Amino acid sequence: MTDPLAQLIDVTFAYAATPVLEGASLTLEAGSVAGLLGRNGAGKTTTMRLLVGILAPERGRVVVRSMAVGYLPEERGLYRRMGVRAYLQFLARLDGLTGARAREAADRWLDRLELARAAEAAIETLSKGNQQKVQLAASLIGDPQLLLWDEPFSGLDPVNRDLMLELLAEQRRAGKSVLLSTHRIADLEELADVVYILAGRRLLAHRPSREPEAYELELRSGAQESISRRVPRSELPQALAAALERGETVLRVRPEQDLERVFRELAAGDETDAAS
Repeated sequence: MTDPLAQLIDVTFAYAATPVLEGASLTLEAGSVAGLLGRNGAGKTTTMRLLVGILAPERGRVVVRSMAVGYLPEERGLYRRMGVRAYLQFLARLDGLTGARAREAADRWLDRLELARAAEAAIETLSKGNQQKVQLAASLIGDPQLLLWDEPFSGLDPVNRDLMLELLAEQRRAGKSVLLSTHRIADLEELADVVYILAGRRLLAHRPSREPEAYELELRSGAQESISRRVPRSELPQALAAALERGETVLRVRPEQDLERVFRELAAGDETDAAS
């Protein structure tokens, strides 16, 4: 069994007198996608900055075994007046590529992310979505084994979001490790092998179930308001048949999101702790 590409081991960190993490642990394996989920201000970005080395823990250890780390921050850190190709070539040179190899790497990602037409444009003239794709290319230009993506879907339209999902799958197949922070719980349910939920200043591991244990049925009878019912997976066919026999309209059938339930329970616990 190979060693993890990165770990937080019993890490404690605070901003001045404000504690953010206390005894928090996390493990990122090669060829896997880990999710990072938490309320606003819980410490998701802080966790990534600890892994990339921007911040140092007060206690505990941060272990990163990958020689190269690709970081996509939530807040854009682009050189706005530079041209797109020139910017990517500059980053490639910082990663050790020189001359033609730096240009080849830049052009490869310009083509892959459908930015070739904007190659000579100043970054500040691009749309929000295309600027996000430049940031994505910047995180990949050095072919890192460890990728830390903070809200990578921000500003992307549905077509570019699908492109991002394709790229994420490619990185996983290539044996990379991706830590993905997003507010979209459905994305983490679908994409992540393990989700770390920030609650009580700790990182609690949760493995999403690929097959839902229960379904949520939204039903309406006549002019009455719709009602929702939780139905175990094994009872779904009978429940649907019974609803139709009663003359009810089935408005929606969807998997119950186990991750969302866990997150809400932990978030509620955080609120209780803060109030006490």
